[in-house]
Amino acid sequence: MQMLIVVLIGILGGLAGAFQSQFLGIMEQRAGTLASTFVTYGGGGLVVGVLMLAAGGGRLADLRTVPWWAFTAGAMGLVVVASLGITVDRLGLGAGLTLFTGSTLVLAALIDQFGWFGDGHPLDLRRLGGVALVIFGTWLVVGGR
Repeated sequence: MQMLIVVLIGILGGLAGAFQSQFLGIMEQRAGTLASTFVTYGGGGLVVGVLMLAAGGGRLADLRTVPWWAFTAGAMGLVVVASLGITVDRLGLGAGLTLFTGSTLVLAALIDQFGWFGDGHPLDLRRLGGVALVIFGTWLVVGGR
């Protein structure tokens, strides 16, 4: 896949994430964490179920080759959705997403540095500087609340 397409898909995901987070904050405020998480996963489950039926079932059989710990992604997704709903409702969209993105980047840099789940990508001085700037930026956006 061409790099431009990959970048555009990443941008699309980020835009969808901002809308989703805002909508989660609204649902969190009006209906609570469990209801907003249920709506998110229930709606997503229905859509992916229809897509899988249309695509002939996908590659479910290949899931046998996936390590057991990778199956915790669904439960972690629940934490993502619930935490975004809670933080966006209480801190606002910008601060909630900044906190989420900053903490995600710090862990991602560690995972890459040590190659915990595959090939590593060393944390050179440039990347370390970028992570430090994101941490500082997160403090600027979220700090003082």
